[in-house]
Amino acid sequence: MSLPVGSKVPGLKIPLRFDVPLSRYSTIQIGGNAKFFSEPKSIEELQGLLEFARESDLPILGIGKGSNILFPDDGFPGLVITFIHFEPNKIVIDQDRETVTASSGVSLYRLALASRDAGLGGAEFLSHIPGTVGGALVMNAGFSRFPGKKMEIGELVEEVTVLTPEGEIKNLSQGELEWDYRKTNLDGLIVLAGRLKLHRAPTEAVTKEIQESFSYRNRVQDLRYPSAGSVFKNPAGAQGSSGQLIEKVGLKGKKIGGAMISDKHANFIVNTGGARASDVLDLISLVQEKVLEAFGVHLEPEIRIIQNISIPK
Repeated sequence: MSLPVGSKVPGLKIPLRFDVPLSRYSTIQIGGNAKFFSEPKSIEELQGLLEFARESDLPILGIGKGSNILFPDDGFPGLVITFIHFEPNKIVIDQDRETVTASSGVSLYRLALASRDAGLGGAEFLSHIPGTVGGALVMNAGFSRFPGKKMEIGELVEEVTVLTPEGEIKNLSQGELEWDYRKTNLDGLIVLAGRLKLHRAPTEAVTKEIQESFSYRNRVQDLRYPSAGSVFKNPAGAQGSSGQLIEKVGLKGKKIGGAMISDKHANFIVNTGGARASDVLDLISLVQEKVLEAFGVHLEPEIRIIQNISIPK
């Protein structure tokens, strides 16, 4: 099926865009074109898109701000749905229960500020992650400026509301959710919202922690070039973090094509200009090979690598 940009499919209440460069929707600015692309604003529009995809035998890829993802050079041959315009301001605070419920399109920074303004703390560590609530839940996003202390969104979650591939809305309790390091059992589902359990905290203290998190990020991370954030998970029980191991094998500043292992933070691969997904994947393979050879440690990618796939004819 071939459609002009912004055209409508009969029965579909939202326009589809055709042949959209995914590099525009990735913080590392890499990726080929999506066959179909849409920016839904409501659950009804999402349900219509899922029905269209089922009837057209199209694979679906849901994305937030594209901050922890690598799209293939050949693009995506199905329907890419971005949640950056999906209820971006829908945040519900329950003061009695000390919870905040946010739609998947809410930015993590907005979530942290809304919680702070309601006198609730616990979400500060999410404030500097350039993503949405939906993406953070799927990836179990986390960050900590304190050595040895792991902080992840899954630790706060009470409930996640999802849309199944068949268009059914379900509420999943904490007991039905599986949280791992940058991994959950939410893959294959469309996340609509999440409810987080926070705690009462002085506004000034929350503001200070948000500022400290930003200062730490600006100090240690490479923000000069586009990137997808941390590339590798930190290995358990190893002789250092992923960045430290990569630096020890002398790969800091190593460049393939337009992609480079950051000379500031070795667990970042940056796009110095014109980088392709293949360049990044070659660097990932090189790092894994050298670190395994030197330390016997297999580094597992933290970024979400979208594979080239084909669709039924």
